[in-house]
Amino acid sequence: MLKNFLNNLNLKNVKKIFLYSIFIFFIFNSSFACQLLNVPIGSNVTSAAATFDFLDDYNQEAYGENSSAKYEEYAADFCDGSDLKETDLEVIIYQSKIAAINLINSDQENNNLVYEFAKNFIKDPGERIKNKSWTGYINLSIGDLIITYSKTNVGGEIFEYLEISNTEMFDYTIDEEVINVTG
Repeated sequence: MLKNFLNNLNLKNVKKIFLYSIFIFFIFNSSFACQLLNVPIGSNVTSAAATFDFLDDYNQEAYGENSSAKYEEYAADFCDGSDLKETDLEVIIYQSKIAAINLINSDQENNNLVYEFAKNFIKDPGERIKNKSWTGYINLSIGDLIITYSKTNVGGEIFEYLEISNTEMFDYTIDEEVINVTG
């Protein structure tokens, strides 16, 4: 019986099973390596706190109905598969829901860290953007997610941004009603 099984199992099938297993491993490995991409926009803050432990102290009553809370942390702590050294992570919460997840890099020695992150984990913004003199923004949106990569020059210094939100939450991420929360 074992001999028949081994005869029926040819090398081609073994290769397919092996390649499929490796493919599945890499998909799960990259998504688990960068936890910040595993938190859906619009998700409840209590479920997001499993990934972003700094959100444990969030209290909606402290910010009122019309204000959002913006938390800042070190991005590399939440994305093992990237090179986000010296990059800030911003998480914006509106009415106990994740409104946006942003990455900001102002490191003048490594001014394409956010570009590399976007290219490796989201979508390639294009090679021309790597040029130090390029400024502007690129729409990298996927489905109902609003994703923009931008680069600005302020006082001769380059700043990179990756902003992730959705159509429902976007308006709660961009005005004077966003309150910085200090840790």
